Amino acid sequence: MGNAMSRKLVDAGHEVWVFDINPEAVKIIVASGGHGAASAAEAASNRDFVVTMLPNGPDVEETLFGAPDVANAMAKSTLYIDMSTIAPDATDRITKRLSDIGIRMVDAPVGGTSEFAERGQLLILAGGDQRDVGAAQPVFDAVGRETIYCGASGAGTRTKLVNNYMSTALNVLTAEVLTFAEVAGLDVMRTVKILAGTTAGKGFLSGAYERKIFSGDISPEFGLALASKDLNLALNYGANLNVPLSVGAAASQIYAMSRAEGFGSNDWSAVLETLRLTAALPGKTLNG
Repeated sequence: MGNAMSRKLVDAGHEVWVFDINPEAVKIIVASGGHGAASAAEAASNRDFVVTMLPNGPDVEETLFGAPDVANAMAKSTLYIDMSTIAPDATDRITKRLSDIGIRMVDAPVGGTSEFAERGQLLILAGGDQRDVGAAQPVFDAVGRETIYCGASGAGTRTKLVNNYMSTALNVLTAEVLTFAEVAGLDVMRTVKILAGTTAGKGFLSGAYERKIFSGDISPEFGLALASKDLNLALNYGANLNVPLSVGAAASQIYAMSRAEGFGSNDWSAVLETLRLTAALPGKTLNG
């Protein structure tokens, strides 16, 4: 990711200094018109922007405050941008430590794979002071198709984790469903075509949730009790076929909780109310 992003910055006309523990990665950037630094501290010295794209939080903290000591190499005028996907508490610690020495920070993890990075089509999820996010826009424009301001410091990191939670969990559910279809003797690709045309494939956020609970309406379009019944029918059939449906089994417990709380006659999107109540969130509905 970082390699492709660095090349996009060079292509956009930025003077780019890079350091990587893999010398071959640095050579690729140099061949593209960038500059190779002998250390991370050298790469960060006297720059308008310093950008990190690293595997995890400890890597970022070590780079900034450990032996590489990038934090002390940066000028007070430098804007630091972390585009890694890391834990929110790590982002909070880093922001505080940098603020204590007068360095501004934007957390800006990205949406998209390495292929998106190669095309300069990443989605930038930015958190921090709005003026700092605005100042970072030339960097974001070089590597991304869109920048979304997520809120104050740490909001970019938190938004990325929420997004990745949904996508990674849906990945497992999708694998369960396709295994279920195959064991049931269905043509898998025909089933995929069918799923793609229903809520199963189109999703809830711009469908059932938008029509119902996001509008403060949980009157039944598709009843929660019926949804629970259908889910349990599928679970029972899957059990007969010896197909593990663990995501569905967990979902069944949430539907049972919703029915116990009196939402059975409401729309199936009302499972959101059950989880909001469990999390002690205020209000009866999102708009309440």
